[in-house]
Amino acid sequence: MTDEKVVAYIKKCLDAGRMAEAIDTSKVTGAPLSKEELNGYIRKYLENGWMQKAIDGARAAGIELSKDVLSGYVNKYLEKEKIYSAVDASRIIGMPLPKEKIAIIGKECLRKGKITSALEAYKIIKEKPPEEELIICGNICFKNGLLSDGLEAYKLANKTPPEDELVICGNMCFNIGQITPGLEAYKLANKTPAKEILRICGEACLLEKRTDDARKAFVAAQKVEEMNNSKTIQVREISLEELKNSKIDISSKGFGQKVCSDCGNRTGIKERYFEVSRCPETKEDEEELDKLMKIQHGIENFIVELDVLGNGRGLINSSICGNCGSKDVVLISGDAMEYIEIKAGKK
Repeated sequence: MTDEKVVAYIKKCLDAGRMAEAIDTSKVTGAPLSKEELNGYIRKYLENGWMQKAIDGARAAGIELSKDVLSGYVNKYLEKEKIYSAVDASRIIGMPLPKEKIAIIGKECLRKGKITSALEAYKIIKEKPPEEELIICGNICFKNGLLSDGLEAYKLANKTPPEDELVICGNMCFNIGQITPGLEAYKLANKTPAKEILRICGEACLLEKRTDDARKAFVAAQKVEEMNNSKTIQVREISLEELKNSKIDISSKGFGQKVCSDCGNRTGIKERYFEVSRCPETKEDEEELDKLMKIQHGIENFIVELDVLGNGRGLINSSICGNCGSKDVVLISGDAMEYIEIKAGKK
């Protein structure tokens, strides 16, 4: 083995934390390896959180590592939020970790959007992260374009991410060229991104030579443009379960408790829901929608909630009294009914 290869091998051992092997190779081959260099590597191990490698290396090199020095590094790991390193090091040197300090660090991690480190901390002290702190963490993650981390935080808080926060996350993802999480964020928010920001995302992907992602972004932008240019009204019936899964709160969107105007019945009201591709803007649009509902679904009486499904899509509700069969069913007074247009057919 040549001198260059020996030196390279010794360096490889030192970089991997195998100091004893590096020292033995140095002795056998006569390659120089100073105490100063070894001491530098030991400090490097400690900085990286390799407490056991540092102790083993120091023993092989005949370098003393006091418990005070090692304890100091445990505290440093905690300060730098290296939770795993702190736990491992404390176990190695037999130093108990203060529960109160770990709890504080866990909370600080949440407020920095560091969900993984935070969960590590709370796992150690066997506590659940506070709900309000998880929501703060989730929103920070969204603002940084970290969709999966934000979703995990909200899931642990047992809360649904707000549409606005998801859109913020989607926009951040697009701005940094992350097309897939950006589209997913918008899908979860039940929104459609603007074609301009999708093109910005595509250009960012091209700069990084990620052609597949760039193509995905430009195709998405083209689809948005085609959808915006379409003037045809389309109606699709949806189930109550699908409506619930869309995270639309129908109780606060004009679809609250209803009463039959003819018999006063409030129970057994039969309801059907429909998604309309865009809300009527002109008299001709209204006539077209009336015709579609009558011909395709046999419905003449219905309510249209404007843009409730996002991206210009409306939600149609049709109700029939289960008692007398009347179609003259209205919302009970006091229920919200904003932006609603009532379509009343002839009895």
